[in-house]
Amino acid sequence: MKNLLLTLMLGVAAAPAAMAQARAGGDLSSKDYTGGAVTDSRNTGFGIKGGYNLSNLYGGGKDLLGPTSLNAFHGGVYGQFGFNQTSSVQIELLYTRKGYIANFNSVGGPSYNESQRTTRLNYLQLPILYVANFTKNLSFHIGPQVSLLTNARVYDQDLALSAGGFNALDYGAVAGFEGRVGPARIGVRYDLGLGNVYKDGVSIKYGNNKVADLSSSNLHNQTFQVYLGLGFTQ
Repeated sequence: MKNLLLTLMLGVAAAPAAMAQARAGGDLSSKDYTGGAVTDSRNTGFGIKGGYNLSNLYGGGKDLLGPTSLNAFHGGVYGQFGFNQTSSVQIELLYTRKGYIANFNSVGGPSYNESQRTTRLNYLQLPILYVANFTKNLSFHIGPQVSLLTNARVYDQDLALSAGGFNALDYGAVAGFEGRVGPARIGVRYDLGLGNVYKDGVSIKYGNNKVADLSSSNLHNQTFQVYLGLGFTQ
């Protein structure tokens, strides 16, 4: 999945500039709610969006056993600039919660329940996406994003980022599909983190003062999203 996303990102990097030369024509795209006030393509507008996250980790950690997914949310605003009827760039600013529920190696340690740890990570995210319309009502989104960790909550307690050993900066790639009906939109996405969630050499306390060694960990965020959005005319 990671290699596929990176390949697609490289493939579409030059697409907006190339497609910007195409003449607008034919039927209106699925983003024509703006009435054509800014560009000939009328693929320009802004709006709000929000929805559901199913978040987890991928990678490996010495003492981290089978992290399970965390139900969470995201929400924010977007702005979109159209090059023509089928090609546009969309920039978003989102507040999103990621994280996971982990089990740790507790041989000779506390009970199973005491060895579970829920970690909630709140990020400000900035995706920059290339949007390609297949039809008037269906589009494909892909692009990079950068994320800033603003808050971490572990065992239902707020934790300083330095104390938890978290990296404040994350980066990655996003890809998904979106359907549009007038100003309304509904979409699904896969959000692939490429930066390490934890700093090198981190050990995590859990349960009855036990320690999970993540010094050799290579753990990254991954999130599946379903969202609803509403566009505003200019």
